[in-house]
Amino acid sequence: MILLPDGQNNVSSDWLPIPFGQTASNALDDDNGATSYVKCNDDAESMNIEFANPSVAEADIDTITSVRFLSSGKAVHRTNPSLVRIAYEAPSGNGSDTCSYDAHRTNFETINGTARTTSDGSSAAWTYANLEDLEMAVIKIGTVEVYLSYLAMEVTYTEAVAADNAIFFGANF
Repeated sequence: MILLPDGQNNVSSDWLPIPFGQTASNALDDDNGATSYVKCNDDAESMNIEFANPSVAEADIDTITSVRFLSSGKAVHRTNPSLVRIAYEAPSGNGSDTCSYDAHRTNFETINGTARTTSDGSSAAWTYANLEDLEMAVIKIGTVEVYLSYLAMEVTYTEAVAADNAIFFGANF
C-alpha cells in the first residue's frame, strides 16, 4: 500500500512549493515532475511531511513486513548533484537515507529509501498505529538546488487470513 502526504509542519520558508500558493504536502503527493514540486537550495533547511492513514483496515493486515520512502527529484546544477537527507521523524530512531539527485537532470529521478523492517531501527515490529502517525523529516544538504516532486511511503504487509467457517459437503447431516 502507498501512503501519500497529507500534511506538514515545521516547514522552513526556504522550501518553496511550486506553483506558489499550494502546500509542500500537496506538491509532493503525486509524481508529476515539473507540474508541482518543492525546491530548496539552502543548507540544513528542513520540513516535516505527514502521511495519510492507511487505506487498508487494521483487521486486514496480519503483519507489516517493511516500510520505505519513494521519492522523485532532480538537481538543477550543471555539474554537482543535490543532496537531501530523508529521516523518520515519527516513529523516531528508525534511521535515514541520503538521496543524491544527479547533476544536470532534465527529468526527475526516482530514489527509494531502505526498506525498514522494524519501527525503531532495532527490534520493535511495525504497528498499525506507527503507520497512522508516520512523519518524515526532509533536510537539505549543501547549497545545490533540488526539486522534489514526490515523497510517499510504501508499506509491504501480509494480509490477514479470514477464518473459513463454511460447512463442508454434508458435514451438518
